[in-house]
Amino acid sequence: MMIDEGKYVHLWLKYSAVIRVLLKNTENKNQKIQLYKHEFEHTGHKKNADFSFSFDLLNGKAVNVVSSTSIAHDLWQVLDNNPATRIWMKDHKIKISIGKSFELQFEKILKE
Repeated sequence: MMIDEGKYVHLWLKYSAVIRVLLKNTENKNQKIQLYKHEFEHTGHKKNADFSFSFDLLNGKAVNVVSSTSIAHDLWQVLDNNPATRIWMKDHKIKISIGKSFELQFEKILKE
């Protein structure tokens, strides 16, 4: 278990409805949403910390999320705990990332 695991769950729950819509819309086009730095800093209590992460959702499984940040892990937990999202993820391949600009991106991974 990560030290900060669970700290960001409430933040991801706040955005969960929008995230579900964006995930589903990746079928047609990559999606993104602008988030706010102060929300992450307030939750994590770390000024100027790097909140960037990236992980892949491959057929219902998160790849590289365990080695990623607690922020990414908490997002995965929120996605996986939602029954409708869990079912949808089983047939899709998506890259989820957030950079220093706090833009959360969802990119369809093209099938090989």
